[in-house]
Amino acid sequence: MKEIPFFFSRDDIQLFGFAHLPTETTTKTAFVFSHPFAEEKLWAQRVFVSCARALARRGHPVLRFDYTGAGDSAGDLAETTLETHIADLTAAVEQVAKLAPHAKQIGLVGLRFGATLAAILAERRCIDRLADGPLVLWDPICDGASYFQELLRSNLTTQLAVYGRVVDNRERLQERLRNGERVNVDGYEIGKALFESCAIPSLLPPGQQRVHNGPVLVVQIAANEKQKDRDDLQALASAYPQGRFARVNEQPFWREIRQFYGRAERLEATTLEWLEQIDA
Repeated sequence: MKEIPFFFSRDDIQLFGFAHLPTETTTKTAFVFSHPFAEEKLWAQRVFVSCARALARRGHPVLRFDYTGAGDSAGDLAETTLETHIADLTAAVEQVAKLAPHAKQIGLVGLRFGATLAAILAERRCIDRLADGPLVLWDPICDGASYFQELLRSNLTTQLAVYGRVVDNRERLQERLRNGERVNVDGYEIGKALFESCAIPSLLPPGQQRVHNGPVLVVQIAANEKQKDRDDLQALASAYPQGRFARVNEQPFWREIRQFYGRAERLEATTLEWLEQIDA
């Protein structure tokens, strides 16, 4: 396996990429990994690396990359929007197509908000080799409004730690965002355009019939057996012509938890077994 760090361009933004390439030329599906948002990216990093390497060992070219304003990529996160994220992901797909010209198709693997972005891009059918490629959605965010409310709650926790009280409640934080101010969430700044384009209930409507015609795996990541199967993710999987729902018991490794996650073994195994079944 060859592992190559490099930068590539999306318009005037330099994005950081890391390619995991099989040693020999392959026609197997190439993949782009779409990481989760803000602090979730940090905690999920090792799982992403481990799974990318596992895919590359099985002959799949893989590209991991950092969205604008995240990781080692240039740009200001607070100035991004839903569309700039989609443009970043499109540029990454174009890059893996250059890195793996013999791959028969291109697939996407995304976690949380990164899975949502992957699903949105796949629906646009704007890249030929992606049109019927496999789509792996790990615990995608369907309701953007609820997700961003969750992010704002962490700001309240920070206020309690710093000031001993909540100075700006969530309503006030949202007002500040709509007025063009930036709001800090775990060290990451959110701006008006990103909030208004993503903090909507219908970010990824689970009941809406999907047009992506390739095989799709929607995975619910559950911390324990007591958690019920999520209706929204089951509905999302059913909305794809070739959708499948799977449930995997793993700790929420995209958060700060006690257990160190170098690999999400059950999640990785479920994903690889599914890929073998569809012969990607």
